[in-house]
Amino acid sequence: MKPASVVVLILAALLVIGGTVLCFVGNSTAKKDGTDLFTQVRDGKPYMKQEFAAGKISKIELVITDATVNITGGDINSYIEFINYNPNMYNLDVTSQAISFEEIGDVKSLFNIWENGFGFKGYRNILNFKALKSGTGEKTVNIHLGDGSLISTVILKGENLKINVQNAEIKKDFKIDVVSAEIGINDFAAGASISVSADDVKLRFEAVSCGSLNVNSQTAAITSTASDIRNVTVNTGKGSVQIENASRGKQAEFDFTTKSGTITIDGEAIDSTLYSVKAEAEEIKYSYRIKTDSASISYTNLTEEQPEESGTEETATEP
Repeated sequence: MKPASVVVLILAALLVIGGTVLCFVGNSTAKKDGTDLFTQVRDGKPYMKQEFAAGKISKIELVITDATVNITGGDINSYIEFINYNPNMYNLDVTSQAISFEEIGDVKSLFNIWENGFGFKGYRNILNFKALKSGTGEKTVNIHLGDGSLISTVILKGENLKINVQNAEIKKDFKIDVVSAEIGINDFAAGASISVSADDVKLRFEAVSCGSLNVNSQTAAITSTASDIRNVTVNTGKGSVQIENASRGKQAEFDFTTKSGTITIDGEAIDSTLYSVKAEAEEIKYSYRIKTDSASISYTNLTEEQPEESGTEETATEP
């Protein structure tokens, strides 16, 4: 072997050894910061945990398919768990204000090519044989929001998702843009709005409070109970829309239309495909606009209108 070849082999070996050492040193350092450099394996499944400072990260965005997303509040710390994701099949980007996770379906995710450089993220995962061998079955993302979390926006995109939200709060917007999804939201507050765009969606609300709900879908099964949503706008083709909400009497407006479905108000069927009520008060606090093709519409008012005081006074009778 030529001396030059020997030198090249020695340099290559040194680079491999040096890279391996740096990976393990980096892993130790990353753990101190609450981040896994290597994808861990738990119960035979790849596991990645990403902690984030409650007062800094304001946006979380996920682009995933065939997965379950659980969002819960009330935890001490804020962090995200990615379970059963092949470490070479996604991009996780963490900045000073946002966390984004995008699933990629082929090995091109090993290579990151951008405008001013080139990066290779796969070497550390090549060393992690257990994680590479696993990764089949149901995928799960768990978002834990601490009490001091300042998350203002959560965006979920993808196909065939199961989304569960429990005892959580988002300061501004919760946006869901999917092909198909089953969504269950309990004991949840969004400061501004909940927006859902889907081809086919099953949406269940219970004890939800937000400024506005906007749903656009081809097929929808929407059920909302014991909730307080100020502005409801739904556009759908077929399915059903059932809402129990607090309308606050004369401060609410209703505009329900359907081409071939039915409309039921407070348990009574309306003999029309149109139900429209204008607010009598000067200030409109609640509005409900639902437009469907063949979907049925049902609305129940949870708050009875308070009777006006009569203003009469009792008169004393002399003995």
